Amino acid sequence: MVGSTPHHRCCPNRQPLGLITGMLALLPLLTLCARSAADSGLNAMAPPSTVDLTTLQKIIDEKALLWNTSFSVGFYTDELGLQGVAGGPNDRAKKGDRVTPHHRFPVGSVTKPFTAAAILQLHDAGYLDIDDPIAGYVDPILRRLNGTTMLELWNGDTTSLKVTLRMLMQMRGGLHDYNDTWYEQVTWFEGGHDVTPFELLHRLNKTWTCPPGTCGVYASTGFELLGLVLAEAAGVSSWEDYDQLSVIPPDLRGGYPDLTFPGRGPCSLDPLIIHQYGTGSTLRKFKGDVGNGTFNITIRDLYNSSCLNGWTCGNIAAAPSNVARFHYDLHHLRIVSNESLAAMMAFLPTTKGWNPQLYGLATMQTFPPAGKAWSPDPTNSSYTVGHAGADYGSIGMLAGFNMMHDFGIALFAGSSNNMNCSMPANMTVDSEAYFYDTLCPLYDEILQIVTDGAAARLNCSACPRTVPWSSCMSAGNVEPSCKAYFESIPCGQNKTIADNRYLCDLCVGKYRANGTAVCHSKAGLLSMCPTSVPLPKASPQMACNWSLIV
Repeated sequence: MVGSTPHHRCCPNRQPLGLITGMLALLPLLTLCARSAADSGLNAMAPPSTVDLTTLQKIIDEKALLWNTSFSVGFYTDELGLQGVAGGPNDRAKKGDRVTPHHRFPVGSVTKPFTAAAILQLHDAGYLDIDDPIAGYVDPILRRLNGTTMLELWNGDTTSLKVTLRMLMQMRGGLHDYNDTWYEQVTWFEGGHDVTPFELLHRLNKTWTCPPGTCGVYASTGFELLGLVLAEAAGVSSWEDYDQLSVIPPDLRGGYPDLTFPGRGPCSLDPLIIHQYGTGSTLRKFKGDVGNGTFNITIRDLYNSSCLNGWTCGNIAAAPSNVARFHYDLHHLRIVSNESLAAMMAFLPTTKGWNPQLYGLATMQTFPPAGKAWSPDPTNSSYTVGHAGADYGSIGMLAGFNMMHDFGIALFAGSSNNMNCSMPANMTVDSEAYFYDTLCPLYDEILQIVTDGAAARLNCSACPRTVPWSSCMSAGNVEPSCKAYFESIPCGQNKTIADNRYLCDLCVGKYRANGTAVCHSKAGLLSMCPTSVPLPKASPQMACNWSLIV
């Protein structure tokens, strides 16, 4: 059970999973249980109000030009409808081809709340319990399509029988993640290779990061197992036949014109999916003498690479406005019950891995809470809960629901890096500085639109073109001296996302693990971790040369 709240009385009692086969077709009726009476007439939405997006368009055009990439931002309320603007190039081989608000961005883990919501719909309907071990639900499809059980996949390790659906949705199943270096190389060099869920599961390191339920470690692989549960519940013959759009109730589906979940094949099969430009973090090479102020970076257009992207852990391709609407509908109880939404919002800290943070059931804080020296928002008016994501050539670090002002919002970018070669090196190779520089003024303007000018303005000029990496701060498990150091750094002094994330990784990872907490200077950190790879040297004179592989 999720918490102690009883099911809505219109929902049937929980039944064995075997009775669900073919029943997902009835979920549109069952998910009506998850909506409040006030939302019962939403199959014909009111036409959107006329909204002045002139300033928003001006901002996004300026930022797309500044960072030499494409951006698209969208937001949603019932009163305003789907709203969005876009700027920047799409296909760089075609002069004048520009992104539009209807272009669909592959944004990886932005998929996860959709998958979790579909599982929670089954929970709300009484057909499974998210606190049950997943083996009992996933074994039938594993036997049928893969000739194994979960126990056999884990080589007879009975620990696998302790992993529950809730644990997997909250990154507490103890699983390892997939090999990101391998997956990136497949995407770059084997564009026709569709990595299936079974391939990911067979390649997975079957040891445990911790006993299930005892730590938090980000692992997308658990969402492959959740996807297989959904396919089995739908009664389809193959995992490929599961309709991921079925999470959207039929009476709302017309409000999602640009939401897709691609299957096998290249992204180019859908003409509305953008061209994505990736540098490949493990493939980036600095050629020549960096001291001379130049280095070469190769980028690749991933348009003809597989768009399967991890299936139910990462295959969404959508316009930001449509993702914004999903999070709005989710928080307005049109997708899951109030009980299930509360479970999604029950945050626990991840305690190991690459990105310490607070994590719910496929939810995270995608814009930082206020009250810290590094926050551009002292009133917390931009506090957003949802899920970020990225592929190897596009990124969506904001996608969620604004908790104070009641709207959905999402911002996506069409490249994995800033592509303006006139920037200092640390701004060019950093995969997030360009995104957050663009996010702050766009979010500020959207707040003014949604609240009709009532919201406090965000302070987007405090640290020009940089917002410090803050997810480690929100996790609440950073050593006190590290936290004090982060908050004391003035603007312009090691105030790039790359610097701050680097420090965060050292403090949370090596330092906390070693039981020490010396975080008073970057030099001190580096001296204590001599094996760490230092950041690329930053100099205003440094420039880059891009070469494009189409």
